[in-house]
Amino acid sequence: MRNDKRELDLRRLDEIQVSDELKRRTILKCKDLNKGGIVMKRRWAAAVMTLIVSIFAFTYVLSYLRQDKDTREVSYELTQVQSKKEFLSMINKKLKEQNGGIRLFGGRQVAEKAADSSAQNNSKEHSSTNVQVEGIDEADIIKTDGQYIYVINFERNELNVYTAEEKPKKIFSLKGEDILGSREAKEFKGFKRNIGLQDMFLYKNGNKNYLVIMSIVSRYKENTEHPSLKERVIGIMPIYYGENTTLISVYDVSDIEKVDVVKQYEITGDKLSARLKDGKVYLVTNKGFYYYFRESSNSNNLLPYYIEYGQEVEKKEIDVSNIRYNKQDIQPNYTIISSIDLNKNTINNQVILGYFENMYMSHDSLYLVKIALNYKEIKQDSNKPNESIAVSIYDEDTVIYKFDLGEKVEYKKFISVKGRIINQFSMDEYDGYFRIATTESINQNNKFTTTNNVYVIDKNMNVVGKINNIAPDERIYSTRFVKDKLYMVTFKQVDPLFVIDLKNPRQPKILGLLKIPGYSTYLHPYDENTIIGFGMDTGEMEGRVVNKGMKVAIFDVSDVNNPKQKDSIEIGGKGTFSESLYNHKALVEYRKYNLYAFELYETKNDDSYVLDFAGLCLMQIENNKIDIKAKISHSITSSQNEYKEPIYGYRAVFVDNLMFVISSRAISVINLDNMKEVYRGNI
Repeated sequence: MRNDKRELDLRRLDEIQVSDELKRRTILKCKDLNKGGIVMKRRWAAAVMTLIVSIFAFTYVLSYLRQDKDTREVSYELTQVQSKKEFLSMINKKLKEQNGGIRLFGGRQVAEKAADSSAQNNSKEHSSTNVQVEGIDEADIIKTDGQYIYVINFERNELNVYTAEEKPKKIFSLKGEDILGSREAKEFKGFKRNIGLQDMFLYKNGNKNYLVIMSIVSRYKENTEHPSLKERVIGIMPIYYGENTTLISVYDVSDIEKVDVVKQYEITGDKLSARLKDGKVYLVTNKGFYYYFRESSNSNNLLPYYIEYGQEVEKKEIDVSNIRYNKQDIQPNYTIISSIDLNKNTINNQVILGYFENMYMSHDSLYLVKIALNYKEIKQDSNKPNESIAVSIYDEDTVIYKFDLGEKVEYKKFISVKGRIINQFSMDEYDGYFRIATTESINQNNKFTTTNNVYVIDKNMNVVGKINNIAPDERIYSTRFVKDKLYMVTFKQVDPLFVIDLKNPRQPKILGLLKIPGYSTYLHPYDENTIIGFGMDTGEMEGRVVNKGMKVAIFDVSDVNNPKQKDSIEIGGKGTFSESLYNHKALVEYRKYNLYAFELYETKNDDSYVLDFAGLCLMQIENNKIDIKAKISHSITSSQNEYKEPIYGYRAVFVDNLMFVISSRAISVINLDNMKEVYRGNI
């Protein structure tokens, strides 16, 4: 890279296209900041700030690197690292080039029933986590096996277990700070440590029930300069240095009164996402390096590692034979794919240099995606004779890496396609084909244009079918693949719902579309002919489109050439929000009663943005009709019914004929046969 000292132009911020997944993770972390105490606020403040800064830093660095005239076309193929020396040399060189490096962090088919790998027994009928792929569980903050309810309280940083009965009793509790006790690797003696609970799985193997908890571990030394800085003076250096890791704790909860720790592993980096399939936890973490770094005697701290907690606490380097990198695009951060076998108590780790922003997992493969920003400069004729002008063009590629799931995770191939995905639902695998939907944004001399694409990719990672230029000047807001169909919502002023036929992988085609006001950010399959859309209603103000309240709509897709909206409701006014709009696991479905529950923060319908309700909304969908059955709040109100202290963190589970509503402060039980509250108690 040239050693010129180009000034940072803050107007470049307008060029950055942020995915809905990144928005969701930032929103949720900000909400956690409001919920939590001192430990939680300290833990997330740096993470949220770094997440926001890294959006700009990552984009700027990539575009800057590609402004050299001699920049070659980048190949994204991965090569295996040959030695520890080679690995450290690459990283140190890249950190020096970037003036110390910029720390980057990662952060989260029809699924109509419980993921098969969740813990289940002969207990009562119950709801399960809303997952993307049937049979593959996703980590969440609340789980139930029909006998007990497991829930993480972020405000108190603790896991609580309740009996799933009309008058629930707390029978087990675990605080994040106690999850490791006094155990620590010798390499971290003298460091302070915070542990924050994140989410969990339940798993059943024979007559054994297991609880798998994932936590973030932050180690730091206060008011201590990082030893690698030496005499270097940097005005904005934080008052402490340290790093984050992800802790996996496996508990035997077969006897809830005698909970035993089975195994604990700690893996470098912040958790991006996790899945549970057939007794194996697949965890993906992103690791960034210190804000500022120079080569020192502590270079070995750059090596990816994990900690195994057994009779001894051992910090182990991940063997370099399990590390891969792209020769032409070496980045000072890495991603770790860990597979933990719960039946054998073993772990396997694969490392890829670079930052990945999303993942999708099928029953056979795991896919990681990252965004590559491309820059080129072309000459165009000007209005003056014999003169030309330079035109700058920026666009994005989504780079997809495929890994096979076997005894261990094994890298296979990669492919890049034009555009950017919005979240994990932009991807799907069906009948051996990987399908992906992207929004392609092009910035030509600060003039933005967008279009949308769908690609069908075979098992060898070759594009065999595609549709380009869908809905020009709009962008994708939600997608859902259901077998050989794709339902896709784009938006600019109205909400087109596209029905796309993927039956012939080599000739995908648009069958029909429906244009209605508003847009959906999440599409949920109800049955083969019905899709439920969760999103926002919109209106016009001074010639521009603005959000109004939350919107839930039922789409009839039985006639694929002519989809119809059968019913819809609008909830609240401007500023109304639900976590379920950007986090599918915040929506819980209970088909026994055709009920859907989600957290809701509803404002008055008068453009005042005044909060009118904070709690959980219970909705029933039957015969193509939407009916709000109840709204449950634990918030404290004044005599004027104004919210003095809105409570956050509402979630629900269903067991038999009961709904359990749990917030950060209280628990309620609703009888579904008469919709009456039969119990309420403080946590």
